[in-house]
Amino acid sequence: MANRSSTPKGRAQRERALAAAFEVFAREGERGTSLRAIARESGMSLTGLMHHFTSKDELLTELLRATDESAAVRWDASAGAGDPGEFMARVMETNAANPAWVRLYVHLAASSLDPGHPAHAYFRERFERFRAAVRGHLVARQADGSADPGLDPDFTAAAFLALVEGAQLQGLNDPSVDVPGLVRRGWRALLAGPVG
Repeated sequence: MANRSSTPKGRAQRERALAAAFEVFAREGERGTSLRAIARESGMSLTGLMHHFTSKDELLTELLRATDESAAVRWDASAGAGDPGEFMARVMETNAANPAWVRLYVHLAASSLDPGHPAHAYFRERFERFRAAVRGHLVARQADGSADPGLDPDFTAAAFLALVEGAQLQGLNDPSVDVPGLVRRGWRALLAGPVG
């Protein structure tokens, strides 16, 4: 028998559940978000919802994964002309307009420190993909002569990831922080040359 999520009806139910999960999380926060509330919001039975997602944490992790997939498509579409600093600054602009999304991301990032949490593998993979994309961009720019050959692509990619994650957390804690500006300026500073 086919997995219900692989049928058109199953995919539609899954998408409806993901959208409902974000609505409930945005309105109620992490503590007020439950599978029962998500099922009610999505118009599904709890049993039907649990056919697609075994836990709230799995569902919320899949919500982030779906968003990352659409961001990856946008990044791939800009490859060649894409600039990681500008790309991430624009992502941060979008995120600034949706603080509930940032709270969800930060909540799951913190939860992912537990190796048994569904988000653990997701964040490891996400961070590896991020570093690989930035590293690939830098290596290509070094090869065409448009980036400093003295830059360490591995270090720069890891430092940029730390900058983006830290800037987003600061912005969530203090809305006066210009997160997109911090990301843009930080990226330019990283490209300015090797750090001692």
